[in-house]
Amino acid sequence: MPLTGDASCVSLEPAEQLFTVCLVCMNRLACLVVTFGAGLVAERLPVRADDALATAPREVAADGTVSVVVDPPAAPPATIAAAAPAPDASHAATLIGTLLEPAARAPGGPLPDRPLPLLEALERSGDRTRRLWITQAYWKVAAACARRKQATAAVERLDLVAPGAAGHDRAVLDALAAEARSERAEAEASLVAAQQELVDLVRLPVGEPLPWPVDRPLATAYQTHFDTIFAARAATGRVRAIHRMLPSRHEALEARAAAVRAAAEAFSLAEVEHAKGNLPIEAVAAAHARLGAQERAFIDDVQIYNNEIAEYVMAVGDFSVPDDRFAAMLIGTPIPWRQQPAVVAVGATAEVPPPPAPTQPAVAVPPPVFIPPAGVQAPPLAVPGAPAIVP
Repeated sequence: MPLTGDASCVSLEPAEQLFTVCLVCMNRLACLVVTFGAGLVAERLPVRADDALATAPREVAADGTVSVVVDPPAAPPATIAAAAPAPDASHAATLIGTLLEPAARAPGGPLPDRPLPLLEALERSGDRTRRLWITQAYWKVAAACARRKQATAAVERLDLVAPGAAGHDRAVLDALAAEARSERAEAEASLVAAQQELVDLVRLPVGEPLPWPVDRPLATAYQTHFDTIFAARAATGRVRAIHRMLPSRHEALEARAAAVRAAAEAFSLAEVEHAKGNLPIEAVAAAHARLGAQERAFIDDVQIYNNEIAEYVMAVGDFSVPDDRFAAMLIGTPIPWRQQPAVVAVGATAEVPPPPAPTQPAVAVPPPVFIPPAGVQAPPLAVPGAPAIVP
């Protein structure tokens, strides 16, 4: 039987023909194995960076440039699980915003509070020599509002505690509730006194509702730029002390805000365990007292921090600085306010419409900005987004 090779036809014996057929089949099988193995190896080999760039899709931007889009390699599940979580935002600013929300007045009680921006308080006085007094009185009213809100929340918190079967539990809860109501009344009286002090300093019209501060006190870090501002002039010992103390004051604010959160969680857990019969009522009373003490200490820290900032800004600026720039040096972005001009109609008397009630902005408030006297050069920022001196 003739067997056709690559280029010739050779007549062979049957045994030789069988051997030749087997050899040809083995050669073809080897070629198939080599081809299949090369494909597997190509799939397992990593792609080089230059090969990925050569085969990656390309996108054309709006400005005419061409960008190469390369998908990042997929991370293993273990790497994703071990990724560090994003840092939490500042709790001090959130907490002070919650404490300064206006509380509802009881029916038949005093008139509702009148919203008063810090800038309006400064401009209405018409006397720039009283800026420090007005600013500190403004923060005093803000702290008094926060204490009233804290005392009101304490009363509501105790009303939700379920007493145990023993009469001792009811007696302890009654004592705690009476003490909380007393503290709420004292906070209300202190607020009225602080509001009247601010009214006298700002010279608000008699008969208007008492003011309620709509500008929040600062709870973020404050950069003083002390070395640049006082490079060519002397600073008092008090100003130097404030410059050194403000970082520690802010650190205390953040730590105190964390303590308030932990104390609130501890009270919730103690209340749940008492309802199950696992803790006595004294544990709930201790958690309640600890939470109230931390909240009051936080309010005090906020007031001290902003009072010292006002002292520093008063030492940095002078009476030529406008009120709006002075307020910006205190809190970054004060709520704008402008007095409306008088409108005179024929046959009617002149009347100044009241300013619209300002609202607290929903966006995050940027950090304060210093405006030093003329001739002072602003230094470069050490931290992106930190407060800066604006000449």
